[in-house]
Amino acid sequence: MKRFVASVLFLFITCSCFSQELNNYKYVVIPYKFNFLKKHDKYRVNTVVRYLFKKEGFQVLYDTEDFPTDLSDDRCKALYMDINNESSIFTTKMAIVLRDCANKVVLETPFGRSKIKAYEKAYNQALRKAFETVEAQNYSYDPKKKEEVPPPPPPITVEEAQKKTEKEVEASVIEMEDVSKEVEKFNKDAGKEANTILYAQPIKNGYQLVDKTPKVVMILLKSGVPNVYIVKGQDATVYKEDGKWFLSKTSDNSTVKMPLSIKF
Repeated sequence: MKRFVASVLFLFITCSCFSQELNNYKYVVIPYKFNFLKKHDKYRVNTVVRYLFKKEGFQVLYDTEDFPTDLSDDRCKALYMDINNESSIFTTKMAIVLRDCANKVVLETPFGRSKIKAYEKAYNQALRKAFETVEAQNYSYDPKKKEEVPPPPPPITVEEAQKKTEKEVEASVIEMEDVSKEVEKFNKDAGKEANTILYAQPIKNGYQLVDKTPKVVMILLKSGVPNVYIVKGQDATVYKEDGKWFLSKTSDNSTVKMPLSIKF
């Protein structure tokens, strides 16, 4: 009896924590085409997913459509959805996965199962069973409260302002030197020059970039955001901007941005 009560209490606390976290997100972005399907909305999977999330109160978008202004300015207002499909010949088995803008799993449901042989009905049943975990969160959008703005600092004298400016200039010079060293270090670690052509080879959940050797330079993992990838094992991202690819790598003092030449 004690174990049962403890299990129920744990489940209640877990659901409560997930519920509070889901409430912080306004949007759910779903793939226009899921990886395990050959085309968009095959077996009405996209239709079912959109319907279920809209019914819960989320604003649902495809990853291929133009985002609203507030989401374009802050991609972290959305959850990025995918389906973990481990179906076999005899059983359809699916789980719903929700990740944040940093590709961190916010919620992964237990598998929904179906033994119906017709794919459309089986996918529908399995997804609805998996979605019961999302329904249990009782979602209601509640944006994160903005931190209180601290009061402005007291006025300073002309002499203090001049000293502060001199220190800021000196710190800026040191910071630029650190950035230059960081770029040099990255190029050395990667074993390439910035303008070397890298070739993208598809792997599970992303790509591996190789040079002409071929040597694997880095692994790119899907972030759930179009044309934005997380570099495996590094505090860095690779993204497309104005038709060009860039690497953004964060160090202790700054963020280094450098162009990449990638062929997909």
